[in-house]
Amino acid sequence: MSYHELAVERIKNIDANQYIGVSNKRYSEVRSRGEYEVDARLIAEYYRRVGVYLQFISKEVTSIYAGMDMLIGYKMVDNEWDELLVKCPNFVEIDFMLMKLISIHYLRWCTLLDNNNNIALQFPDIYEPMIILFERGGGRISTHHHELVGGFGAFSRSIDAKRGDMKPIDISDNELKTIIEELELAEAYLVEHKKGNLTEKYCIRCGNRLIIHSNNKFGQQWYKIKCETKDCFDINFS
Repeated sequence: MSYHELAVERIKNIDANQYIGVSNKRYSEVRSRGEYEVDARLIAEYYRRVGVYLQFISKEVTSIYAGMDMLIGYKMVDNEWDELLVKCPNFVEIDFMLMKLISIHYLRWCTLLDNNNNIALQFPDIYEPMIILFERGGGRISTHHHELVGGFGAFSRSIDAKRGDMKPIDISDNELKTIIEELELAEAYLVEHKKGNLTEKYCIRCGNRLIIHSNNKFGQQWYKIKCETKDCFDINFS
């Protein structure tokens, strides 16, 4: 199968049931803290890959709305929105514009790969983090003012070429699974801690102790759960 055909199959197989009826729900009602942490990881890696691409084409910044093909001169045609719904009828029931737009750009990029475009061939997986995000149910993203927002928090709507200077982020299935599991462990640990249970918990990654630090600033209680190992687990909780 061609790049484009494989891409269409991936988009067609996104489960619309993950997105139907979630627009009016609170973020916490839809996905777990661990899943949103994974979403943030995937978006950060997409921004990094776009940053590398921007450096390659000597462009300083782009928008989350812009397709990679558009940055090298290709233009969208008027009927592409309609064509997406014909190719991927599951998207008819999905009401998230940015998710649809990025999917269109992904399909267009795969067409360039099939046409042996020299630039596209050097960045064949640039959209992979976002497609994984959509497949996992994290496509409830939108823009508000100058930010990309979702249950993960916020990213700048603009993607700077300097993002390309960051280290690659591991988005393997195993790593994403571990992120969710360690957040679930930490949340359960905090629940027991608040009940007065002082039983220690240990980091999934390295086996060292997880330590809970209680903080109270401006009358608001919050907690930091941190692994004894430097640069390991370190997350704040309310």
